[in-house]
Amino acid sequence: MTPLSAREIEVCRDVRQMCACNKLRHSARAMTQLYDAALAPSGLKITQLPILVGLRSRGDVPVTALAEALGLDRTTLTRNLRVLDERGLVTSVECDDDARVRLVSLTGEGREILAAALERWQALQNVVEERFGSRRLRALYGELEALSGVDGA
Repeated sequence: MTPLSAREIEVCRDVRQMCACNKLRHSARAMTQLYDAALAPSGLKITQLPILVGLRSRGDVPVTALAEALGLDRTTLTRNLRVLDERGLVTSVECDDDARVRLVSLTGEGREILAAALERWQALQNVVEERFGSRRLRALYGELEALSGVDGA
């Protein structure tokens, strides 16, 4: 194995210390664990919550439209919907106008689970805002939105 050059060693150090992607992934994992723990009594994961919220807000919605609204690719959403369907929280039917289109909606149990999960989410969100500061958190949201628009070179 060829030893690294001084420049390569420097770049490796920069990756460890300054890589935006790694820093964001680390933070995202920590926040995911925090929110998953808060939602655990509901049986939901934080990745499932926006799906149920989207369905509650929109009613019967085609899978493709829901994926676009949530910023998910269709296959990721479909995989998550399958889990929620197996739990009886969502249901899907063919669209009357086009059998290729699946309409997804919340079940009664899904609405109940969502209501309980939203209470737990709100409680944790309040703690996060209190600890981080609501102004800083809003600024962070803006910075993350700006950063997500960065094109790779």
